[in-house]
Amino acid sequence: MNFFSKKLLSVGLIFSVLWLIACEKNPTESKSQKPTLPPQSSMAVDLNVFNNAAGFSNTDQTTVGLNFVAARLAVGAINLAVFAHMSVPVATFAAAFSQQPVLKDDGKWHWIYSVSNNAGQQFQADLAGWIDASAQVSRWEMRISTTGLGVPLNNFLWYTGQASLNNGSGQWDIYDPAQPNNSVKVVHIDWDRPSAERATLKFTFVKPQVPENGDVLTYKVEGNDRSITLFDQSASSTLVIFWNAATNAGYIIAPNYNNGQKSCWDELLNDATCQ
Repeated sequence: MNFFSKKLLSVGLIFSVLWLIACEKNPTESKSQKPTLPPQSSMAVDLNVFNNAAGFSNTDQTTVGLNFVAARLAVGAINLAVFAHMSVPVATFAAAFSQQPVLKDDGKWHWIYSVSNNAGQQFQADLAGWIDASAQVSRWEMRISTTGLGVPLNNFLWYTGQASLNNGSGQWDIYDPAQPNNSVKVVHIDWDRPSAERATLKFTFVKPQVPENGDVLTYKVEGNDRSITLFDQSASSTLVIFWNAATNAGYIIAPNYNNGQKSCWDELLNDATCQ
């Protein structure tokens, strides 16, 4: 083999190696597997029985008993303290399931779409997901742009998360849109969904310098059974609300209601003797 042939062979080998390296580093290669969206139940909570009865008051005893009213008022307080921070994340994440993602140059699959809430506010959503093979999880980032919340948001990182590859468990972190430049976490969620009939979501309030910091709310699903357990760290007290999603019957155990005794309601939401 003459000098020029050897030189050409060497150059060819170098280019082959560089091409292979480039392929390894190119995130948009077809080998970038599309992750499966975590279940909507990984952040959403079913409170229909209380929301549907929102028009009742504790003076309307012809329709509903005081025990259910106490539970509904407690759920209302929980909505303001915790679930109010979840309304946009839940709505924007649910909308992703009707979209088709595209693989972008950053190596992440992007679900890009617009969604409106019940108040007519528009949100431009960019949900990015990818598989972290070394950790054996999928990872998620939701960026939102909107002008409908008082503080304009431009590509704001509203929530991040990760999930096991079988989508049986994972975490979410929700950030404060009122402080878009500071990346302030408000709520951390640990979720577990071993089957379609069973799920557990644990919401830990992590926003600093507020009374709710450290509070933990656990929501459980067992078939038709639903329960909420709220541990108030500052008061060192626990609230429990249980109900059946099929019958609407349930009970409340609260330190500031009925001397902390278990207080039940029936299918018609009337006060009932606890079994």
